[in-house]
Amino acid sequence: MNGRGRKEAAGGRQIGGRERVGGGRREQDRGEKERTLRHGGRYKWLWITTIFHGLTVEMVSYWVPDIDSFWHGQTMVMFLGQRLPLYVMLVYPSFIYTASAAVAHMKLKWWAEPFAIGVSVVLLDIPFDILGIKFLWWTWHDTDPNVYDRHYWVPWTSYYFHATFACGFTFAFHGIRKLISSEKDKFTSAGFFRELITSVLTGLLGMPLGVIQFLPLYHPLHDSNNIHTEVCVCLFFAVYVMIIWTGDRQKAKELAMQSSTNSSPRKNRFLNELVLGVLLHYSFYVYLVFTTKPENIVSYGLHEPVGPCHEKVPITTAFGHVLEKNKYLCLNNYDEAIFDFHCIDKKNLPSPTQEWYTVCGTKYPNHTEYIIIICGFCAFGLYYYLQLLMFSYALPRPRTVKPKQS
Repeated sequence: MNGRGRKEAAGGRQIGGRERVGGGRREQDRGEKERTLRHGGRYKWLWITTIFHGLTVEMVSYWVPDIDSFWHGQTMVMFLGQRLPLYVMLVYPSFIYTASAAVAHMKLKWWAEPFAIGVSVVLLDIPFDILGIKFLWWTWHDTDPNVYDRHYWVPWTSYYFHATFACGFTFAFHGIRKLISSEKDKFTSAGFFRELITSVLTGLLGMPLGVIQFLPLYHPLHDSNNIHTEVCVCLFFAVYVMIIWTGDRQKAKELAMQSSTNSSPRKNRFLNELVLGVLLHYSFYVYLVFTTKPENIVSYGLHEPVGPCHEKVPITTAFGHVLEKNKYLCLNNYDEAIFDFHCIDKKNLPSPTQEWYTVCGTKYPNHTEYIIIICGFCAFGLYYYLQLLMFSYALPRPRTVKPKQS
């Protein structure tokens, strides 16, 4: 299961682990908002802009046929034709805002910081992605070539997506403001209207700036040369890490030449909203992997449409290659080990062209392996974030702008 695989197409009312994700996400999100308001400056605009970015990504993903390849499970509050759960909109600030604020402690060069934020977002995403698909919080298209190669049934391209889109978002958020304002401090507000323009444009441009990053590696290797997506992702992250390391070393040389008295004091570094949010985030997934039984989960809602097994639809790639995927989920020949139909009567199996039906979760093939992989990634991610938040430089503070004297 640890490489190739495929995902499915489901959505649905969750019985079991799904009900817990909203509560945990809301608690983490509440802490981030409190911290955002406390620090002021552009931090509140950063939080708001992640929502605009998330709406753009989700809407385009649902409405462009070539990339419409996943279905969220149904929750109590849904938008966009039963496609978008409310909690998903809180995932974007939970990941991107947390990563941005944590990486700000590193004081990287402007050209290295977005790549560090991309990697940091992926570290938050990995346990979310692995358990999310296993617990049927969402499902993926069974045969789409862009999500065909899997890591514990998570498309390798999902990690690529999270890194590139967060990176593109960060370039846009700071770059656009720099173009329309003379304010030098990147976290000091340039005024309501300039920040609103920046926020809206970033929400629109973060996604295309992320898509562009699929062109140098993913499309030529995967589409033109049939190289497994795992290889593309490993090469891609190697490039990101080299850029981050270069930026960090250059900044270290500059700081070594400055007096240590120039650094701001670290107050409450062991206890703040971000530290608590990260602890809650990783603890939540460790709790889930020990306690939730995926075979008891039932997902009722939008899924990949069921139909004839051999009907294909074309997918045009950025390089002009025409790939193909099955138009329908084939009930007699699908490769999705994370769901089946054991919890429903055979006479209630979905009929041809039906897209609203029930799927059932399946047992862990090796529960111990899932425990090891989730706990391992959570431990590494927690260590990484605690190093940034507690043992790095102080968080950049917005400069206080004094009102003009009349």
